[in-house]
Amino acid sequence: MVYLFKRHWSLFLALGSFFVVITVLLFISVIRNDGHLVYALDDTYIHMAIAKNFVEYGVWGINKHNFTSTSSSPLWTLLLSLTYLIFGVNEFSPFIMNIIFATLIILQSYSLLRKYIFKPVYIFIILLLVIFVTPLTALVFIGMEHTLHLLLTISVVCLTAKILSNTKNKFKEHLLLLILIMLINFVRYEGIFLMFIISVLLVIRKRFLYSLLIVFFGLSPIVIYGIISILNGWYFFPNTILIKSKIPEFSVIGFFKFFHRFSYQIVTNSDILVLLIVAMFFIVLDILKKNKLWTEQTIMLIILVSLTFLHMLFAETGSFLRYEAYLVGLGILILCIVMNTYLPDKILIDLDKTSIQKYFAIGVLIGFIILPFMGRGYLALRNITQATTNIYEQQYQMGLFLKKFYQGEAVAANDIGAINFLADIDCFDLWGLANLDVAKLKLDRRYNSVHINELTKKKGVKIAIVYDHWFDLENIGGIPAQWIKIGQWKILNNIVCGGDIVSFYAVNTTEKNNLIKNFIEFSYEIPEDVIIYKISPAH
Repeated sequence: MVYLFKRHWSLFLALGSFFVVITVLLFISVIRNDGHLVYALDDTYIHMAIAKNFVEYGVWGINKHNFTSTSSSPLWTLLLSLTYLIFGVNEFSPFIMNIIFATLIILQSYSLLRKYIFKPVYIFIILLLVIFVTPLTALVFIGMEHTLHLLLTISVVCLTAKILSNTKNKFKEHLLLLILIMLINFVRYEGIFLMFIISVLLVIRKRFLYSLLIVFFGLSPIVIYGIISILNGWYFFPNTILIKSKIPEFSVIGFFKFFHRFSYQIVTNSDILVLLIVAMFFIVLDILKKNKLWTEQTIMLIILVSLTFLHMLFAETGSFLRYEAYLVGLGILILCIVMNTYLPDKILIDLDKTSIQKYFAIGVLIGFIILPFMGRGYLALRNITQATTNIYEQQYQMGLFLKKFYQGEAVAANDIGAINFLADIDCFDLWGLANLDVAKLKLDRRYNSVHINELTKKKGVKIAIVYDHWFDLENIGGIPAQWIKIGQWKILNNIVCGGDIVSFYAVNTTEKNNLIKNFIEFSYEIPEDVIIYKISPAH
């Protein structure tokens, strides 16, 4: 055991650091949230709600009443459904699954680094960067598919580099890549970017048949899910993809706005900007130094740069550091592997003028690369427990409120995760992620307060719990005038919720008095830090 530790101490210490920090954060979060395990985003509960309904009612939907194409990660929701089938519906599965996948990422990173880097101290530092800068700590408490996505991304990129750098490959390597590319597209649709890059590189290498197989296997899960969705009357792609996607309008102004957004995203995400600059610098340096393009390291750099550009063009960043996490985790590993060539074998203090200049240059380069990323790790450690408290004091309480007073009733909302997991309601999604009528109107740019009133009336919605400011956009025109506001909840120190204040409306005017009574009764159960505003309706 002592020998094993001495040989792999960097791995053991990294894993130990990860588990200690996760344990401390979990303890703080549970204490702050009255003994509940709460996730840092409401979106997590969307997957949990679909998995619950799929297992209990055989319905792939946000509620038990009908199919909804709401999950942008079908494989993650299926895996979550499997855990519910085996262990029963619970709130712990997403957390445990993320712990498992994060641990596998650390093991995978360690194995990869040992292939290229022989100094344990360097490996230990890099593993800490992967853990705290990606940051795996935040991804675990988000409880979604992002750890699995990163795990598969690293695997696909490394295997692709190995296949492209060799003229002779084993059949099992080609087969494994086909399976991995299929899985990654089933986990997140951003996998299409990676599939496209790999297929283009294979064409350049004149491996045309294998390039076609990559595209076929990569698109197969997307096509299958799309067909199932269409057969159920929905769009080919999930509503979350269609509503949140950044496809440019086919006009001069549309393309200008598209590339302006791309430039803005690059400039305002300093960590991604540095990642691109350094990666491109090393591509040029590697080619000049080795006079070769098709080496494993250069191929990984090319994939990293291409993948980052495509993501910044067509996808989002942010949302509590999760969207670009796979780029950061992958970038840390690849850049550190490449940089290892330029690091000294031994860390020695040498007063020789040449050595001092060399070490200074290396130090500046490392600082230039690392410093922009350190803020990510700091924000994750500082904000993660507060984020879980935000969700607990707002969306989680909304779910408990609806479970107590409106079980089985039609309810409208614009944040639909926790309320559908905790309560058995017939949810009308005002933002269109789980409502086809709303999605169609939004995609046609015709969604407004008149449609909201008509659709909720047709649905028989009794109450609505919403962020008012979400509907103050010019093309929507605010909350329908027919609705009666009876009260509001306000949370403090909000960092993840869509707004500090949620408003309660009687959509059906006959529900006004009952909603007031329920609102007052529940005010004695809500966490004490939540500020309650009781409003006396004028009509």
